[in-house]
Amino acid sequence: MPSSRRCRARRGLAASAPLVLWVAAGPCPSGAQTLQDKIAACAACHGEAGQPQDANVPSIGGQPKLFVMYQLFFYREGRRTNPEMNTIAKDMNDTELTAISEYVAGLPAPPPASGAIDETRYRRGAALADKRICGACHNADYSGREQMPRLAGQGEAYLLKSLKQYEAGTRVGTQAAMAEAVRGLSDGEFADLAYYLAHFRR
Repeated sequence: MPSSRRCRARRGLAASAPLVLWVAAGPCPSGAQTLQDKIAACAACHGEAGQPQDANVPSIGGQPKLFVMYQLFFYREGRRTNPEMNTIAKDMNDTELTAISEYVAGLPAPPPASGAIDETRYRRGAALADKRICGACHNADYSGREQMPRLAGQGEAYLLKSLKQYEAGTRVGTQAAMAEAVRGLSDGEFADLAYYLAHFRR
């Protein structure tokens, strides 16, 4: 699709949804100037309900407002690196940042990953989450709170990538707790933990 048509399509989507999402598939070439432009540049990646088709893109529905605000701020200030997100966030003012964060927090939380559950892997992941006291920060149901993200129902591939980034020290956070929480995990344990959280059921 030519870039001009892609921009018009995104602006049309923004008009139908007051506020959408916070990571873009790519900005319009002229740059997103209005709040509607910035919103329109986001939905192609995450979808209107905050549940993307791409397994490497995070689900954002139901994330705590403060967590979303921190991530937008990190992208705006260049503390987190993603070419599309940095482009979208760099001109985002505080009012826009707050408005988008409020909308994202109000989107429906993602359901558990579909399909039959491997009970052995699920139990291994549950034991790891208990041992690493993940629920102390993220809530017992992994719904997230304040600056701690929702983990329940998050995409398995994205969870695994994020956990490995914390291990490597390449993922910025609001505190150093995550680096310590994942210290010493094997690749198999990382995979089991991501599997458990993606499939978490009450």
